[in-house]
Amino acid sequence: MVSSSELFQLIKGLSKAEKRYFTLNSQLQDGEKSYLVLFKEIEKMDTYEEVTLKKALSKQGFKVQHLAVVKVHLANLILKSLRSFNESKNPEQGVLSLLVGAEILKNKGLYNQALKQLVKAKNAARKFEMNYYMFEILNREAAITLNLVEKDGDERLKSLFDEIEILKKKVQRETELRVLANKILLILNTKPLKHPNTIKAIDEIANDPNLSSLEESDSFFAKLYHFLTFAVVKRAQSDFSASSLYCQKMLELWERHPQLRAVHRRLYKAHISNYLNSCHMLGDYQPFAYWLEKFKSIPDTNYDEEMGSFKDFSQTRLLYLLNTGQLHAALEFTKEIEVGLTKYQSRMNKGRVTPLRFNVFITFFINEKYAEALDWLLTLALDDKIEARADARSLARIMRVIVHYELGHTRIIDSLRSSVYRKLKKDEQLHEFERTILDHIRKLEAVISKKELKALWQNLYQQLNGIGDKYGWNKIAGLEEIAVWAESKVLNRPYVKLMEERKQR
Repeated sequence: MVSSSELFQLIKGLSKAEKRYFTLNSQLQDGEKSYLVLFKEIEKMDTYEEVTLKKALSKQGFKVQHLAVVKVHLANLILKSLRSFNESKNPEQGVLSLLVGAEILKNKGLYNQALKQLVKAKNAARKFEMNYYMFEILNREAAITLNLVEKDGDERLKSLFDEIEILKKKVQRETELRVLANKILLILNTKPLKHPNTIKAIDEIANDPNLSSLEESDSFFAKLYHFLTFAVVKRAQSDFSASSLYCQKMLELWERHPQLRAVHRRLYKAHISNYLNSCHMLGDYQPFAYWLEKFKSIPDTNYDEEMGSFKDFSQTRLLYLLNTGQLHAALEFTKEIEVGLTKYQSRMNKGRVTPLRFNVFITFFINEKYAEALDWLLTLALDDKIEARADARSLARIMRVIVHYELGHTRIIDSLRSSVYRKLKKDEQLHEFERTILDHIRKLEAVISKKELKALWQNLYQQLNGIGDKYGWNKIAGLEEIAVWAESKVLNRPYVKLMEERKQR
């Protein structure tokens, strides 16, 4: 059974080429095509409305009492059409199709023809390092070989079993490294990095025996996840130089395997984005122009790729503009981001899009557009269960207090500040940086004279500079933005001008 919203999303997610392929194939079929009428009506809709759809269908003689059945039939036909459309374009689909063909031939007793299909599948799987499919191919090949009465049958079976044994070790190694990469990514995205338990978990991953060496015989993906694990470990440990080097190793690996790069475009582009983010942590923006252009030159061929590219490119380009002092261009770019977020919002993970929304907020904040900044800040998912870094959630809460202060919302400042203070303390995120800002806001509430006010701002600016020198400016999220905010108060100069000057030094 398929729901109406799922069918609507399926049809809306089709590319123009996929829609054309489905329509042409449907027109070649004989018999009643009420499903095609339904397809065209849903395709016209911007939002799904069952009542409107039924009215439109009734005018064309469609029997609406059969609508539920036709929906299921249409969904199945679309999926069948997509499988056929992608068979020649996607190596994975091609391998699966060959496996189905081999099974049909085997069931008819046409063993030699079935083996030919499996050989084709094996060659494709080996070329594109589809090691998980290789297991299925080799096992099926062995099963068919058992049915053949040939002189060299025993030798062929022994060779297949030897190949399976080697493959088993390779896949086990690849799987273990993939698990480690996913574990450290989860820690980076969800855990407070300074907490003793988090530090212990990171150290355990870094010292895992599977990371002790990298073999030449390791698969492409084993090598990729080996580099990725170290890149994320080093980032979590604030060793950004080492993290960047491992990100470079990943891109070098991709460059040596163009056939895999072409198939795994989404993953490749995500790793370009990771490398540029590592450059951002080092304050090195020289590689950005080249790699952003490289990123844009790689075409997206489906909805998932398009959505992922929007998120990664938007985040990376916005960081580039912000950190090279192109603040007006950054503000203009937020318009494109807003359009993209509206387009993809129903299918984007809230936690994954939080960093992008936060950087849009920062763009408005730097440009002193505090009302718009607050609007964006309120869209952030700060739920502890959402996959967003703990320090990022803490910074968002701090910034909420600051923006309300700038907007003159004096009635809620004290309670909001106290609430944030308690929350950060409970989460063990109340460090020197957070405590300094919240204490400053508390003192502002009791200030009477301009002289006292200026002294308070001067003190905050000095404290934040001390924190930056002590811990490192690039190791505390939001430190630079808030320090320049304090400086603008001390010098009585526009925030955006000071930030531009700072970035262009």
